[in-house]
Amino acid sequence: MIDTSVSKMGGLESPSGPPDRGGKFMGEPNGKETVIAKPETLMTFCTDVFEKLGVPHEEAVIAADAIVGSNLRGVDTHGVIRMLVYSAKLRAGCVNPKPNLRPLRETKGTALIDGENGFGQIVGYRAMEIALKKAKEVGVSCVSVRNSNHFGTCARYSMMASSQDMIGLAFTNASAQIAPTGGAEKMLANNPWSIAVPAGERFPVVLDMANSVVARGKIRQAAKEGRSIPPDWAVDKSGQPTTDPKAALEGFLLPIAGYKGYGITLMVDLLTGVLANSAYGPRVQGLDIVEAIGGVGHTFMAIDVAAFDDVAEFKARIDAYIDEIKGSKKAAGVEVIYMPGEIEFLKMEERRRKGIPLHINIVNDLRKIARENGVPLDL
Repeated sequence: MIDTSVSKMGGLESPSGPPDRGGKFMGEPNGKETVIAKPETLMTFCTDVFEKLGVPHEEAVIAADAIVGSNLRGVDTHGVIRMLVYSAKLRAGCVNPKPNLRPLRETKGTALIDGENGFGQIVGYRAMEIALKKAKEVGVSCVSVRNSNHFGTCARYSMMASSQDMIGLAFTNASAQIAPTGGAEKMLANNPWSIAVPAGERFPVVLDMANSVVARGKIRQAAKEGRSIPPDWAVDKSGQPTTDPKAALEGFLLPIAGYKGYGITLMVDLLTGVLANSAYGPRVQGLDIVEAIGGVGHTFMAIDVAAFDDVAEFKARIDAYIDEIKGSKKAAGVEVIYMPGEIEFLKMEERRRKGIPLHINIVNDLRKIARENGVPLDL
C-alpha cells in the first residue's frame, strides 16, 4: 500500500491539465488508449524493479511511493512515465543505489549533505527528515544537498513538514532549458520549488511550481502520447513558437512572467546548486541522458509552527482564511475557487477509488521494464 504519510500532498502542478472555468478537470487519458492501474499494483512493481537493480528494500519503497504518489495526485509527468529512464540509469550504473548519506557540515539548525549520486527521491526524503528533526529542536532549519539526482515533485518534501504541523519549503535545480531574459542560450532550468502550510479541517495549502510556463515533463508526456502542445509553452531550436512537442524538447522552455520568471529561477539555482557547491546552471546534467551524472542540488527548510504560536490556533486561522477566499465573489462562469494544492488532493481521492489511468504507450514502457528485469507486472 501507498504510505499516505509520504504521498498525501498537493501542488499547483495541475493534475492532467487545469480545471476549466466551471471547475471540471481536463486532459485525462481517454478511452481505448487508456489502461486503469491499481495504485497497489504499481507500487509493488516499482519497488520490485528498484530492488532488482540494487536498491535496498526500505529505500526502494520510498522511491516507489514518490513515483506512484505523483500519479495518484494527477501529476503524471512525474509518475511511472519516468520509470524507463530511472531503471536505465540504475542499470547503467549512473545512479548509486546505496549512497552513504552523511553531513559534510552541520550545526544545530543546518546541514550540508553529500547525496553521493543517489536516487533523488531517496536522498530528498532523507534530507527532509533531517530538516524536520532539526526544526523540532531549534524552530527553523535548513538542509542543503549536493551530488543528487532528479527527485520528482517538490511537494512531496514540503508536505512531509505540513503533516507534522510545520511549514515546509523545498527547492531543486535541474538541467538548463531556459535562456536568461535577452539571451539565446540555455543557461537555467525551470528550478521547481514548493511551500506547504498545514491547515486544520481543510487540506494543507501547497504551492508546487516550476518557473517555466509548464514543466518539461508535460511536453515529454505529450510527445509520448502523440499530442500537440499549446504555442505558448516553448519555442523550437530556432526560437519560434511551436505546437510540436518533439521540436519543443529540442528548443527552449519559456519562463513564467518573462523577466520575473528568469529572476526567480536564477535565485532557486543560487539557493540549491551554488549554495551546496553542487552543479548549477548549464553544468547540471539532464535526467534523459542515461550515462550522465546529474549533480543536482536541493535545499529543504522547515519551520515549526509551535515555535511561533499555538498550533491549533494557527491552523484555525488558516482554515478561516481558506474559507474566506473560497467564499469570495467569483468571476462569471466560475463555480469553484481552488486553493493551491486542492486540485491534487481531490484527484488523489478520485484515483484511490477509481485507479490510475495510464496511456497505452506508458504501459508498454512498463512492460518493457518488466521483461528487462524479470519482474512481474499484472496490468
